[in-house]
Amino acid sequence: MKKLFIIVFLVMLVFSCFPIHKSNSNDDSVAQKERSDNLLLSETESAYLNRIFETTRKDFDFTNKKVGFIKISGERGKTYYFNMQDKHSTDAGYPCDNGTLYIFNAAQKEESGGYDAAIVYWSKRAYSTDQIVKRLKNRK
Repeated sequence: MKKLFIIVFLVMLVFSCFPIHKSNSNDDSVAQKERSDNLLLSETESAYLNRIFETTRKDFDFTNKKVGFIKISGERGKTYYFNMQDKHSTDAGYPCDNGTLYIFNAAQKEESGGYDAAIVYWSKRAYSTDQIVKRLKNRK
């Protein structure tokens, strides 16, 4: 009886360690596409960001844009941002922050080093666009 209890306990322990993944058959799932920290957005990434920032981007289109991804407490970048989005889409309990979109005018784009926009995520503060431009300029 003691051995049976130990075996059952071990089996339960082993199975509880396996992650359970929901399948996500979304065609536009960013997780299924190759991703790099290339700052120019891919077609899939552009479409995804156009959708999640639909209400705040006005007439700005992410297609063929250079976007900076800033996590204020540690520069994590584009790959981290989209991985977070992917994990949240398969596990609603996984923390996610779409972030705040900063769209640059022509002068800000030039000063920032060619960025069209920036997404600041996991930040408790609001920043001015000029602060974000300076942060991107200092990335080099």
